[in-house]
Amino acid sequence: MRLLLIDRDHTELSGIRWFLHTYFPGDLSIEMCTTISEAAQSIQRFTPEVILLNIDLLPSNRLTALYGLLQKYAGKILAITTEPLFKNALKAIDLQVAHLFVKPIDLEVLKQKLSTISLHTPALQKASNEAKDESFYYQLFLESTTNSAAEIQFTMFEPEHAESLNKLYIWLQQTPIFYQTSIYPLADTIICLFQTSDLKIIEKDIRTLLKEWQITNSGGLNISIYDGPPTTLKEMFAITKRALLQSFYEGFGHIFYATKQYQTQSLDPLLTPEEQQLLIKSLEEGNVEAVKAFLYRLSNGGIYYEQDDLRIHLTSVLAQIRRFMLKYKLHEKAAIEQNYRQLFHLIIEHPILYTILNGIILFTQRLIDLAREARIEKKADYVELALEIIDHHYHNSELSLPFIAHKLGISPNYLSTIFSKKQGQPLKRYLQQVRIQSSSKMLIETDFAVSEIALLNGFEDPNYFSKLFKRLIGTTPNRYRKGWKI
Repeated sequence: MRLLLIDRDHTELSGIRWFLHTYFPGDLSIEMCTTISEAAQSIQRFTPEVILLNIDLLPSNRLTALYGLLQKYAGKILAITTEPLFKNALKAIDLQVAHLFVKPIDLEVLKQKLSTISLHTPALQKASNEAKDESFYYQLFLESTTNSAAEIQFTMFEPEHAESLNKLYIWLQQTPIFYQTSIYPLADTIICLFQTSDLKIIEKDIRTLLKEWQITNSGGLNISIYDGPPTTLKEMFAITKRALLQSFYEGFGHIFYATKQYQTQSLDPLLTPEEQQLLIKSLEEGNVEAVKAFLYRLSNGGIYYEQDDLRIHLTSVLAQIRRFMLKYKLHEKAAIEQNYRQLFHLIIEHPILYTILNGIILFTQRLIDLAREARIEKKADYVELALEIIDHHYHNSELSLPFIAHKLGISPNYLSTIFSKKQGQPLKRYLQQVRIQSSSKMLIETDFAVSEIALLNGFEDPNYFSKLFKRLIGTTPNRYRKGWKI
């Protein structure tokens, strides 16, 4: 872009030029002049695409040579005035300036105005035409033996929010930083091809663009650069797109290089029984720090898991959280149920792992608080809690109806009544069935003595165990074992 600065104050112009060169490196060419005669000559010789003019320099006489040149000028004019007088405003309207600044100039506003000016240069027109060239997309997705990408720098841009893709595409077409760049939109990313193979030439431009996008937009931006050996467009596209997957761990606001990708390792997507018990125990005890530690182990620095495995693993975590909700009837609260479903979609769809983990932690914190209130108000599902205690402690010979009722903080008669009503049998009979079922499994799978199996499953008296086993199973423990081993 060619920019002409016109003002009496040479020092101020030098400061503006330094500022613009800092934020608009590359193809930005700036000339300065401090007199009317110099300005007229520069417009004819330099043919600027944008003029930043101190409108106080213009005489009121519209017949002067400079006034005539500016009225015929086809580019954009940005005007400056020392005093916001009516006569200076009329001059600005007459010249159809894009913006009138009052000194001192707000350099941030100047930068934004220059960023949004559509240059309509041959280079940009060429980029627009190339974007419509179907041959590029053929080379991008189909096999090609032609190595036609040796003299370009392949980059990909991904906005944090998918709805910003069109805005990003238009912005890239208009920004003067990408004066020699071809721009190709895809479904969720944008490819920019710099017409050079020298990576150092464009790195500064890319960092500047990343910074400008973060300042002027609500969402972040990630840029991926192919910095490997020359190859086909299809190969560069596959490798560069893979580098963008690092945003799942790193978030947005980064530049990723194709040759510096992390190595992923597999993760068992399902929770082990020990992990399930640890998570449930942490929830029951209201230990949010333990939940955090359980989740943050998935994002330890230097260890990266496959994204699909992680998402499935986190849905397994959510299944245990659901179990906790059911115990305390929290699913009956409409807002909580809605939040649960939103959390499920967050795990499946959100592009950043850290946001997903924080979402789970905040939700579990809320559930823990509500469960604590439910215990106080005695609204918990005590039958579900009793079943869990039995499942985990049936081998304890002291486990009984009074023992469980005391642990839950309710009377034995109340627990007996609600348990029989919900399960269709007394708690004592259910406990016996659980113990006998575990014992029958051990009789088949181990060589332990019958008396030892009885003790391991909560029976202090082996004779009572044998009588109960025969009554429920129909045969003695020894005959049951022999029958399976025939």
